[in-house]
Amino acid sequence: MKSPIQFFAAIAILLATATVAAQVYKWVDKDGKVQYSDSPPPASATKTEAKKIETGPAAASIGNNPAPSLADRSKDFDKRQKEAAEKNKKAEEARKTADADEENCKSAKAALRDFESERPLRRSTDSGEVLIVTDEERQAGLAKARAAVTASCKA
Repeated sequence: MKSPIQFFAAIAILLATATVAAQVYKWVDKDGKVQYSDSPPPASATKTEAKKIETGPAAASIGNNPAPSLADRSKDFDKRQKEAAEKNKKAEEARKTADADEENCKSAKAALRDFESERPLRRSTDSGEVLIVTDEERQAGLAKARAAVTASCKA
């Protein structure tokens, strides 16, 4: 046997989705103002009109806002999918750029540490000969490394 909670939940769902009709009265009062109400107008009203207003799921397709067609919904879906793909592509490019910037920053900081250290530095020539870096070369390299750190490390 089903529980009473399930029964009442099913009834509530059925009632919630049903179309509801309400009667609304429109009249002009003695001052000439248009009045709206869900109760009948007073006897002093000069002109009275009763209208039924539908609410609920069926009312969505009534009036100036018809339900969108399947083709329109498909176009909207395709547009949202394209926008999401572009957003993901931009986020991926931003992530790759951030990763490259971080790697450049690490390399620049490592070069700066090398030039700031007191140990002798070596460099290779095009012919493969190994030379010790002079003080002038160290100062020039130090200036370049500081500039690279400033350019590569934003934070």
